[in-house]
Amino acid sequence: MAGNLKKFVKPRFIKTVDLPLMKALLARHAGKYRSFSVDLLDQEEELARDALHDLLAGSEDSYPEGLRGDLHRIAELGDARGLEVILTQADRQGVDLFPDIKTGDEAAPNKAHDPKHIALRVFLEHPDLFDSAADHMAMLTADRLHEYAGRERGVTIDLTEEKIEAFRTAVAELFRDAFLGDYCRVGDYVDGDEINVVISHGSTVSTMPVVEGQQERVISVRQISHAVLRYSEHTGMLRLARVRKAQQPEIAELFASIILDRPGFFDGDDAQDLYTLRPAELAGPGFAFDAAYDPLIEKVLIIEAAVDLMAPGKNGYPRVVRTLRSRDLGGDALQHFSSTPVSFHGPWRLGELVFRVLFRSEGKRQPQVTVKLRPPSVVQFRRTQHEARVMALIERNGLVNDRDDLELVGAAE
Repeated sequence: MAGNLKKFVKPRFIKTVDLPLMKALLARHAGKYRSFSVDLLDQEEELARDALHDLLAGSEDSYPEGLRGDLHRIAELGDARGLEVILTQADRQGVDLFPDIKTGDEAAPNKAHDPKHIALRVFLEHPDLFDSAADHMAMLTADRLHEYAGRERGVTIDLTEEKIEAFRTAVAELFRDAFLGDYCRVGDYVDGDEINVVISHGSTVSTMPVVEGQQERVISVRQISHAVLRYSEHTGMLRLARVRKAQQPEIAELFASIILDRPGFFDGDDAQDLYTLRPAELAGPGFAFDAAYDPLIEKVLIIEAAVDLMAPGKNGYPRVVRTLRSRDLGGDALQHFSSTPVSFHGPWRLGELVFRVLFRSEGKRQPQVTVKLRPPSVVQFRRTQHEARVMALIERNGLVNDRDDLELVGAAE
């Protein structure tokens, strides 16, 4: 979400935005303004823009709550990256987006080509396309995924509108009970063997002081958050992003019971025991990634590593009493521990690795992905077209725990 709406509603936007478009947006909330009328935009242009400026340049509390929500959603897609996502989704859906403005520049650049203007027009004229673009933007920016391993691989989804609606209703109740409001929208998208679900919902209410004239007031704002779920039919893995840790098991169970028709599918003892750094510990500071199998990976640099000194706790379980962290952008972060008392054959354990994967490219800028791996369940990186290669690199180097597909084996027998 655009955290600061003023970065979107700038004076030059107010001076150039298409007034009929803004009138259509503001008319969605007619009757809810305190000292503004939508009819003011029917005046002479200069007076209409002055009235629009007085409304939008003031505190957000002067807008109806619904308009605040609309403007925040439009702001999320009102930049160059958002425009790219909009155009991609329009192409996928076969929508010929705004042929009337597909013109070249004449005396000056066409103001209708401004990403903010296009996002506003899509919001008003193609709401389904806008929702799809907003969902895909959320998927692109979800970098920290919490993973749950299903009890078996190869479980496919028979996705129906009824299942999606039942899932939306159950999740909406969960969020409402967590004081996140009652707004909830669910979008589902298929990408090969992977099912993507984006849940748009309200966030925690925040308050902020604003000045109105000579008076200070406090207003309440509830922004929109986007939770992302990704399920692979091939591996049986469910990945969640932007979901509160306390709610992750509940949402995973709702997905299992409603979408998969498999209650308890993600309840296995090893459901979140997914990754290990044991191969790196056994190799010691000299551990290096083997990427020779993939011709597109040029090299892998270990740029940061954290080691924990373990000692028995009061309950008999080991606890961390000290942590050392090494950082070296040249790729020798792990090797630096060879000159310290750290020994992975004793009480020290490797707790986290951060590595950078550099890909071969003919372009001027070399593609790269920085990955944080922290057992037992955290792999964090910016999801790009190289995601599958990054996950294969992790698995090929023995950093993924083996899972016993007991139900699958039993069925085969």
